[in-house]
Amino acid sequence: MKWKRYYRDEFNLLTAQDTINELFSASSQNHLLDAMIRNGAVCSFPHTSLLYAGEAQAQVISSLYRTGRKRVIALGVFHVWGHESTKAIYQQAMNDKAPSDLRECAFSRLNGAFLPGESHYDSPYGKFPFAPLPPEESARFHRDTEALLAQEFSLDTFFTLVKYYSLVHDMPPLKVVPIYIGMTRDPLQGSFGSAAEIGEALRLMISPEDAIVATGDVVHYGMGYSDKETMHVMPLSADELQLRLREDLQQTLDLVMRRKEYERAFPKLDRFLNNDQRYLLPVLSEYLGGRADYEIMSFQLSDYAAINEVRNPCVVASSLIAYLQRPARSGCSQRREEETCSLENRK
Repeated sequence: MKWKRYYRDEFNLLTAQDTINELFSASSQNHLLDAMIRNGAVCSFPHTSLLYAGEAQAQVISSLYRTGRKRVIALGVFHVWGHESTKAIYQQAMNDKAPSDLRECAFSRLNGAFLPGESHYDSPYGKFPFAPLPPEESARFHRDTEALLAQEFSLDTFFTLVKYYSLVHDMPPLKVVPIYIGMTRDPLQGSFGSAAEIGEALRLMISPEDAIVATGDVVHYGMGYSDKETMHVMPLSADELQLRLREDLQQTLDLVMRRKEYERAFPKLDRFLNNDQRYLLPVLSEYLGGRADYEIMSFQLSDYAAINEVRNPCVVASSLIAYLQRPARSGCSQRREEETCSLENRK
């Protein structure tokens, strides 16, 4: 499937503008989301089909305008494992039977954060210019000189909806800095050093009037996504499946955001949930620091069987998630929490 073309073609449907107008009209107020953005939460939206992802993206975009954000750093997923131009490189890096030097070379090409080689995105509604990256960029930020991002699509719908909103409301488009997160886990060492470096760089470049948003389809499950063993042990009813996958997502987010156990969480993110944010989540956790937390604001499974032309089940999670810092607690409460975590880790 050529996803970049597929998602762009959705905007050429006769009903697309009516759909977008309805989405933005329904998102004219959201006090909770506004408060989260003002308080520095990273709002994460899906990049599934417009009918599934449009509501969450419209909510976030409307809130960014309402709260007067001067600049938005948009963290995209770099689907290094799925694009024709990068799949072979990724497979080489992840191949534990390959020579170490070849794996290291492959990893180095996909490691870190990537900036588009172009200065704008050609949306269906006209050119969408990117804001320049500030000077505090780290060595883990790479300009895409090899066109590795040529087929990347994770922020395309976001750019298009921001452009559309600006035209309809006769306002300048949001100033958006797109950054695509590549591999942040060293496949040889299992370490997440580049995630920490990118998180630190984000802290240096953000201001109180800025916002960070992220994208990611946090679950892919079923035909074409899951192995037979996973399919066999999972419940079959839609309600049970949604409950189980949400619980598994929460458990994994606990490991990443609250406990910083990135290596422990990675296999579940990678092979069971097929979570787009497998490499992005450690970056967000490092950026938010020791009090990193999350709130799942919406979670629904979008039916992708017809899109992928396979039989059910074939679902992708379209979720709105806020990654945030939990409030500081008193010394006694903090000590009790640390003691509880220590006991649970020993079990």
